[in-house]
Amino acid sequence: MRRFPASPVLLLLVCGFSSSGCTFINNIVGSEKRDVYKFDHPFTVDDPSFRRSMDTLGTAMVGGNEAELLKNGDEIFPAMTRDIRAAKKTVNLETYIFQPDRAGRQFADAMIDAAKRGVEVRFLIDAWGSKLKGLEAELKKAGVHVRKYRPVRLFTIYKVSRRTHRKILVVDGRIAYTGGLGIDERWLGNARNTNEWRDTQVRVVGPVVAQMQAIFSEDWTYTTGEILAGEGFYPKLENAASIQAQAIKSSRGDSSSLAKMLYYVAIQSAAKSIYIQNAYFLPDKQVREALVAAEQRGVNVQVMVPGRHIDLPMVRFASWLHYGELLKGGVKIYEYRGTMMHNKTMVVDGLYSTIGSINFDSRSMSRNAEESLAFYDRGFARKMEAMFEEDRKRCQEITYQAWDKRGLVQRLAELVFWVWEPYY
Repeated sequence: MRRFPASPVLLLLVCGFSSSGCTFINNIVGSEKRDVYKFDHPFTVDDPSFRRSMDTLGTAMVGGNEAELLKNGDEIFPAMTRDIRAAKKTVNLETYIFQPDRAGRQFADAMIDAAKRGVEVRFLIDAWGSKLKGLEAELKKAGVHVRKYRPVRLFTIYKVSRRTHRKILVVDGRIAYTGGLGIDERWLGNARNTNEWRDTQVRVVGPVVAQMQAIFSEDWTYTTGEILAGEGFYPKLENAASIQAQAIKSSRGDSSSLAKMLYYVAIQSAAKSIYIQNAYFLPDKQVREALVAAEQRGVNVQVMVPGRHIDLPMVRFASWLHYGELLKGGVKIYEYRGTMMHNKTMVVDGLYSTIGSINFDSRSMSRNAEESLAFYDRGFARKMEAMFEEDRKRCQEITYQAWDKRGLVQRLAELVFWVWEPYY
């Protein structure tokens, strides 16, 4: 795991991600997205107007979907590799993090098996966040189409911050997965110790899968020029269950931050509860004010973040600097103990839920290619809330009194790393 020095001078010289990849690189070329919005809470989440209005985030919410929550590597890896091995026509996998370790070996073997059976397998990795080493030759020999998103070259170094942070698997155009998963042995296991991270994926079947396929296709076509079309990618999809869902993407070229709009509109529309789990929680001033305003109008706002086992301590320090205004405003903050928590989920009013790759930081909101699945369903939201409650048992609550009594060294560290907040 790559570590960063604490010296501001050295930080200025560092230009890179951590191996977890979810934050930290200098933004050499700034984003031109609009990222401050006006939205005056005209309806609540259970109002039909809310559901229809969310269609403005790029895709329409469609019914007829089935969604299954998967927790940690012990559930996630077997499910995803099983579906790859069972593929009949196509496998499309995009990830920011891929390591040629025990975890990478599992996915590589599944893709190789599928390709040897004649399945068209496309594997897109981010050129900065992933490594293939000897697996690349094995995959290509078996017929897997391996491509790297935005290879880093000296003459394009000014574009180095333009990464894909998407985590997408689509099988036969009929099954899709997303969440926080990195294909790395830290995601193996069941969060039993510091070597096994806590994370969540969702497996979906139904019409929304076509939207996930389209998001993968965007990056694949950009990288290779190949247009993906036809039955193997977009089959006729029958209803699998009754859940309404939509796939929301955020691309660097967007004029507005759809990632921030997703969170902001939901927070502003909350009437009862907001439960957020996020690995890198650095909301901007507007979102912090919205969370406090929600609490003040009677919404139960709870936020869960990693504790001392976070892979990027500088993000935790920068986040702590803003806890005072949130805690004073009534927002409850919990730090997950035992291991790194990498979830990126939200549940609002027991009805609206999101799972995907989007962090609560500047990079996810305005720079990276990101995606998330949103669900409008009370039954699924109950499962999400139950997961939050179960995770909260492994947390320590951060009170305003504890925050206010933190020492001088921590306060100085918070100020140092706050300076770099726009680049996380």
